[in-house]
Amino acid sequence: MDYDFLIVGGGTAGAVVAARLSENASLRVLLVEAGDDLAPGTEPADIKDGFPAATLNPSYFWNGLTARSEDTGAAAPYPQARVLGGGSSINGMFALRGVPTDYSRWAAAGAGDFSWETVAPHFRRIEDDRDNPGSPAGPHAMVRTPKAQWPAFARAMEAAAQQQGLPFVPNINEHTGDGFFAMPNAVKGDTRVTSAGCYLTQAVRARPNLKILTRTEVLRLCMDEGTVTGVEVLREGIQSTLHARRVIVSAGGIFSPTLLLRSGIGPAGELAALGITPAVNLQGVGRNLQNHPYMFFALTLPRGKRMATSLRRFAVAGMRSSSHMPGSEQGDLFGFVIGRVSGQSFGPSFALVGSALYAPKSRGSVTLTSRDPSASPQVDFRFLSDPADPPRMVQAARLCESLLRDPQVAAEYHEAFLLPGALAVKQFNRPGLAGKALSLAADAAANAPRSIRQAIFGWAFKSGKPVAWAGGGRAVSDQDILSSISPMGHPVGTCAMGATGDAMAVVDESFRVHGTQNLYVVDASVMPNITSANTNLPTMMLAEVAAERIKAADL
Repeated sequence: MDYDFLIVGGGTAGAVVAARLSENASLRVLLVEAGDDLAPGTEPADIKDGFPAATLNPSYFWNGLTARSEDTGAAAPYPQARVLGGGSSINGMFALRGVPTDYSRWAAAGAGDFSWETVAPHFRRIEDDRDNPGSPAGPHAMVRTPKAQWPAFARAMEAAAQQQGLPFVPNINEHTGDGFFAMPNAVKGDTRVTSAGCYLTQAVRARPNLKILTRTEVLRLCMDEGTVTGVEVLREGIQSTLHARRVIVSAGGIFSPTLLLRSGIGPAGELAALGITPAVNLQGVGRNLQNHPYMFFALTLPRGKRMATSLRRFAVAGMRSSSHMPGSEQGDLFGFVIGRVSGQSFGPSFALVGSALYAPKSRGSVTLTSRDPSASPQVDFRFLSDPADPPRMVQAARLCESLLRDPQVAAEYHEAFLLPGALAVKQFNRPGLAGKALSLAADAAANAPRSIRQAIFGWAFKSGKPVAWAGGGRAVSDQDILSSISPMGHPVGTCAMGATGDAMAVVDESFRVHGTQNLYVVDASVMPNITSANTNLPTMMLAEVAAERIKAADL
């Protein structure tokens, strides 16, 4: 069957676009996803969990993908979702919009009207903010953990932050300045909120003009002299071709450029060197890669000062601040408080305080290593390669460190350790019998005498002596901080929007790929600049805008 629109990828953006385009009953829409379906009522318990347990399940991710954080570092496993709902099905559930300058920078890059006045109504159309009952109720629920339910140290941090000039902000998504705030979570009751659950509802799936095809991997685009006619797919070991009048690539910041490159769209010289016949010479495909570098302090908490075991929440609070360094954007620094580190019973015995650079200037790349569709791309984030980034990353960490060393905060936890660079949740969790043994050992160690506890966790975290405790601690060098950074799951920019005359632009303001016919990209890869917020909610907003622009320009 021929389709009017074939959407590659049922992630955060693809689910939105499929739902919005199929509202027009005259359009035949096919959504193709490499991972498993998550039909309403069939979601696995770990994906539904209000704690991000899905992050620990390898069956929801692409196998073999690695990334380098810095030029001198080794490649390490880098998780990217392979399941309906994409990142929204496995992420930490932060529901943040960002700030107006994020979107004015998109407009300045040639992405069309993305003023705050334009994007804010789209956010409100998406959101069902349960803490602001007077606001419009969109499909995407969000809620905040009340202060009374925070661990004691988090409440003390909020008071200490106010003393440093960061006011408490009730609703950070409607506040464009700096401040300390209760973290909006993509949670409804105790259940994770995903783009698949919000947009691909039973009613939407019942539309006769929408078909969802999961466990189907798209190998390459079918093209004829720059005109896209469909895609080649692999399903249950059988390769075939699916035809469509329009193809929308929504495979994310890593795999959207990968698909374009495999199909001959990208830097012609690099493609030819791999034996791929160049179809459209677009230098920007796979370039302009951006992400948020972050690091963690891990805290051990006393009994009576922990979050309730029954409360399965991850991030409870956040802190937006500005470096005020020359050429830096407002809100370029970020801090966040994790109230529990595991869904297991020991989870609330520990907490995390994270620091991140949310407006990095460093740029990396996604490139092919082979023409073989089964070969993973090479991902180089090149963190800290721009000289403006290291001092700001240090400043973000130092702000959190100063709050942890504040006497009123230090009185509410046992000790704080500097964590080595890695996905923190995985450092505290293991699958199977090993996980159960770790849970028992962690619970016992968290409640052990101070000397034993510090020795155990100094060894377990590979960080030695704690950074801070009430009345003590050790110095942390700038290099210690910079050596502990890791990449967030926020890759963007690799198919950036921009004007036709921009040599590095990949799509225009209508999301059409330059130099092609009938081909679009709609996902975080088209963001010219990364948002100063976790990218899930901005990507949903972008997909809403894209659906409107595609319908207006091409139907």
